[in-house]
Amino acid sequence: MEIAGVLFDLYGTLYTYGNMSKAFGLWHEDVTRALKELGISASVSQVSKQCKHFFTEPVPDTDQYTQYELRLKRLAEFFGATPDYNWIKHTAAISMNRWQRLVPIHPQTIPLLKKLKKQGLKIGVISNFQHAPHVRKVLRKHGLLKILDAVIISGEVHVRKPDPEIFKIALERLGTKAEETLFVGDDPERDIRGATSVDMQTYLFQNGSSLFDIFKNG
Repeated sequence: MEIAGVLFDLYGTLYTYGNMSKAFGLWHEDVTRALKELGISASVSQVSKQCKHFFTEPVPDTDQYTQYELRLKRLAEFFGATPDYNWIKHTAAISMNRWQRLVPIHPQTIPLLKKLKKQGLKIGVISNFQHAPHVRKVLRKHGLLKILDAVIISGEVHVRKPDPEIFKIALERLGTKAEETLFVGDDPERDIRGATSVDMQTYLFQNGSSLFDIFKNG
């Protein structure tokens, strides 16, 4: 069946995972540095140990803070500090910058998306990311917000892949039917099973491989 739209996973697909051990090491350093601004003298290793379940422990959805910001707030409180609004917002804004450098945009992302748009396809992104401002900043930096027809971030819609609901939201915003939409992602469970559950076509992508190969027979 011909496709009318394509939805992509973001990290591991349109952006390529590099040395993630180093990336999170830099993140631990930056968070530790931010904690020192609150008078916390914890070492990088202490912060790293406490962050073992940083991204997986449940936090409530609030209008004031993103989930990532709430996690930073909890971390500071664990070490005995009382972070204010400005510290939380500022730390969230800068603490992933060096991490992001080791997750660069795939060199074929922009050429491919422009080609698909020229062919008349609707294109969008679904990302399981808890801090939507960072995602939008990265997409804006590379000019992707002007190309994409839909950007769905779990931190904004409060539901994550593989929950079928996030795919339904994406289809509604993209304006295409499930059976005529292809989902491209690198995770068999979150991406492929999730998209299949709403009857989308799927393609399992290997991090760093050729994006153009997805459509070589199309």
